[in-house]
Amino acid sequence: TGTTGGAGGPVVTVTDAETFLDYCDRDEPYVIQVSGTLRITSKQGVRSNKTIIGLGADAEITGGGLDMYRRQNVIIRNLRFTDAEDDSISIQQSSHHIWIDHCTFSTGADGLIDIVRGADYVTVSWNHFRDHSKTMLIGHSDANGSQDRGRLRVTFHHNFFDGTAQRHPRVRFGEP
Repeated sequence: TGTTGGAGGPVVTVTDAETFLDYCDRDEPYVIQVSGTLRITSKQGVRSNKTIIGLGADAEITGGGLDMYRRQNVIIRNLRFTDAEDDSISIQQSSHHIWIDHCTFSTGADGLIDIVRGADYVTVSWNHFRDHSKTMLIGHSDANGSQDRGRLRVTFHHNFFDGTAQRHPRVRFGEP
């Protein structure tokens, strides 16, 4: 049925991290518009049926990242991710129908995007990855084949790797 995110849900605009994380943690569908820079810590959960979209060129999430853990139907678009303490975006534990589009990623502590542990039907399109070492990982580890085989169907389209050293992406068991 495709990835529709929070389509049909209320559209809200957030300007601070506390409000942003509150909407990300709600069960109902939402289109969450990010205005300005939001400073978060660690990896913060995003529930299913959300669209998170940056308003304008200065929409940014810094300091932490977003985590989809057993989630589905999430769109992340038009955001800049910088200086994450861990992964900028982590898609894991059988999460599916996730679309990351028109974002810029740089200078995090770990991977910029990790798609692992049975995640499936993920699209990564029109993103700019820059100034980082471990860009992207698909598949958790060489020993995790039982959870990953037959999943990890990921589409990459028109991404730009600029000043990145490795993992463009690194693929284990996936079908990119």
